[in-house]
Amino acid sequence: MFTDASTAAGRAVLDGRYPSLDELADTAHHLAARHPDRCAVRTLGTSRAGRPLPLLTVGRGDDHVLVVAGAHADEFSARASVLELAHRVLAQPAPHSAITWDFLLCLDPDGAHRAEGSRHARTLPEYFAAFFRPAAEEQPEWAPAVGVDLPESRALLDLIEELRPRLQFSLHSTDVGGAFVQATRDLPGLAEPFAESAAALGIPVDSGSFDTFWLREPGPGVFVMDPGDIDRQESTTGMLTAPGSADEEPDSAGAGIRATPWFTPRRHGGDTLIVEVPLWAARSGPAPVPDARAHLSACADRLRHHGHRITELLDASGPHLADSPLLRAARTPLTAVRELADQWDPRAGGERLLRSGLMTPARLDGIELWSHRLPVRTAALLHRALGSADGRTAPAAERLGDLLREWTDVYERRFRPVWIPVAHQAAHQANTVLTAVELGLRVA
Repeated sequence: MFTDASTAAGRAVLDGRYPSLDELADTAHHLAARHPDRCAVRTLGTSRAGRPLPLLTVGRGDDHVLVVAGAHADEFSARASVLELAHRVLAQPAPHSAITWDFLLCLDPDGAHRAEGSRHARTLPEYFAAFFRPAAEEQPEWAPAVGVDLPESRALLDLIEELRPRLQFSLHSTDVGGAFVQATRDLPGLAEPFAESAAALGIPVDSGSFDTFWLREPGPGVFVMDPGDIDRQESTTGMLTAPGSADEEPDSAGAGIRATPWFTPRRHGGDTLIVEVPLWAARSGPAPVPDARAHLSACADRLRHHGHRITELLDASGPHLADSPLLRAARTPLTAVRELADQWDPRAGGERLLRSGLMTPARLDGIELWSHRLPVRTAALLHRALGSADGRTAPAAERLGDLLREWTDVYERRFRPVWIPVAHQAAHQANTVLTAVELGLRVA
């Protein structure tokens, strides 16, 4: 567990908060100054807004392990996890003497700047009051999948080509739920220590996230992105989802996903693990589901109803809204709300889900969670966009604020979220990374 209080970022974690980007960068430079023979910091490039993309390197081994933080603007756990990992590697270098560790401190500093207000949240209403996640094509890790060349994406892709990492880790977090891993190759032996770490830290393991619906699960909460499974997916919000029609054949979306930085290391024999940890643990457990068809219909109806309410307010305010990152960001989940409703609804594309044989209670629970999460995210983004516009959008902003509070309250009552200490989030991601590195090098 993280115990170093020698820097502002370290004190932040010990105080139970996420470090700011400035604190994280200062810590990287502090480590480089303190361990000049083993640490170095360089700038890979700059973001669209001119913010630096710092890389902390620890070690001088032949094999590279790349750890990417801040791929999503609203996900802060990785900042603490990077600190935890760097200090563990420095404290116990012997097992890792053959490795060079490369920590990309934040892939999307521009988005993180807009999401800064939610960094201090400890309740869902506080979190969503300042929520921000860019439009899908403006997310550096996802943009290559849709053919968009962002400078941040290019910096990461070029770094992978330069380092040829044996393993890459993309550290992610979500609001409510459990921990899980997605990997481009199976690492036998990972599931058991992953579950042990999560249990010791009070974090549930998620075997039902809709992100992973079509992926093979060799162990609880550990999923493999096999090419055949990827070809059955398509992109909506930067997550992987099933095709929208029961009769639809796999299209080119799989090839798009393989253009992301997740699959780039495979060109050189490397692999990627996406490690997810929740900010709040869902403690309600799967609700009894006597009828999967009725459950899917209810989730689809919830999405359609909430999406319709949001669309009405957006349409009414549209003439008074200028284009902005917030407004563009709201359109991504709003599109997903419409598409997923059809994908889930047994009266439409959802029949394919029922025929899949994958409708476990955990997956049904995961679909229900997304049916709450997506409308709340969309309402939160649009509410911020309306609040930054002129007074003519005030009535719509007020109504949307009421809906946001109502839907967040329902989300909380259904899943009873319990805050996970920042140090526990970081420790679990660090445990997972170190275990995977040990297994990966052993396999190699």
